[in-house]
Amino acid sequence: MKNQSNNTVSLLQNALSILRELDLALSKHLHWLKELHRTLICAEAPKPGDLAVDAYRQCCFGKWFYSLPEYLRNSEYSLHGMESPHQDMHDAARKLLLAHQQGQAISSVDYEHFMEVAMDFKMALVSCQNHIISQICTVDHLTGAWNRHAMSMRLGEELERSRRSGAPCCLSLMDLDHFKQVNDTHGHGAGDDVLRAVSRFIKDKIRPYDSFFRYGGEEFMICLPDTGPENAMAILNRLREDLADFAIPISEGQSLQITASFGITVMDVDEDLEGNFRRADHALLCAKAKGRNQVCYWELIPA
Repeated sequence: MKNQSNNTVSLLQNALSILRELDLALSKHLHWLKELHRTLICAEAPKPGDLAVDAYRQCCFGKWFYSLPEYLRNSEYSLHGMESPHQDMHDAARKLLLAHQQGQAISSVDYEHFMEVAMDFKMALVSCQNHIISQICTVDHLTGAWNRHAMSMRLGEELERSRRSGAPCCLSLMDLDHFKQVNDTHGHGAGDDVLRAVSRFIKDKIRPYDSFFRYGGEEFMICLPDTGPENAMAILNRLREDLADFAIPISEGQSLQITASFGITVMDVDEDLEGNFRRADHALLCAKAKGRNQVCYWELIPA
């Protein structure tokens, strides 16, 4: 669990470095295309590296890409989406260069296929860059949860969807109980480990269409679309119980357990987001007042 959380955070911390590498890869890709066309048009000898079966691994991009840890290549940043078009591009280029080397005419079908896969690779690379930039702007770098900016956008969309469809959408504000004691007793590094582990734990437990955000400090917001208060209470009580049983490793041979309090409200389509957040906060205060490690619901009062 800890390694998975650290992988997510490491990915975020290295995002700018990845973007720089992708910028460099795009520049070298365009230069390589120019040289390949010059080889074909000016009847120059192909470079041995471009004729190799594993040319996609030996080029500058391939060496960088395959030097990355596997978790990074298969991460949520979609780096893996570049692998297939990159290999297809080199395979198609090799076919053109072999025909050229053997004095054969290059068919228009083979050339058009090469240009298509070359553009596919460029588009995959640009798409990956855009995805990473989006992640940097919307993900909390410590926990890997969506940040407040993403929360405002996502919950604004859910509020509008609920307004149109009439389907209920529940919000839950979650607070880690006595979190200050973790920092005071074990240090802030352990506190960060707890935040990361809890974030990963919650994201693994909630439904695929639910959303999880870091609200601030040790507070998190959970969005439960198409869910009424009764179902939300059941879901969050199971989550609360599972979290209380979860042993969080904080150092070699050491672990701790932590509980959480949850406040629930149904999104009111006649109110703005801040008003809905206030009701979730009121419900959370009720959970704390009842002794913590509770789930409390703040009911809407009909106008």
